[in-house]
Amino acid sequence: MSAEIYNTHRWRQLVKLLVRPGALCEIEECAAPSREIIFGLRHRHPLGPSLDHIIELQYGGAPYDPHNLRPAHLGCNVRKSNRLRKEHRAGLLRLVARAGRAKAAAAPSRAKRTASALDH
Repeated sequence: MSAEIYNTHRWRQLVKLLVRPGALCEIEECAAPSREIIFGLRHRHPLGPSLDHIIELQYGGAPYDPHNLRPAHLGCNVRKSNRLRKEHRAGLLRLVARAGRAKAAAAPSRAKRTASALDH
């Protein structure tokens, strides 16, 4: 879904409109030496302009709503998205493991039978 949003004219126009020269990266975990977003860098430079979704798309955030977007360094935005994706996957794995344990606990136990002389 993300490639469909970010590779559009509409998205590029939003970046130009909402990320102005002098804008600061609004991601709390900004790791850049300066929070200022730098323009005129090569395409996809980590300190270049990007927009971050405040409410992530996977949680129902509006993709093009200016109220759901904030200026960010591209690198900070990518790191945040990767971290959230990793946390989401880990949460899903915990749910699957928990469901597997619950299923195993609910299954009737199979007592091992041993052969004895009385079984004949």
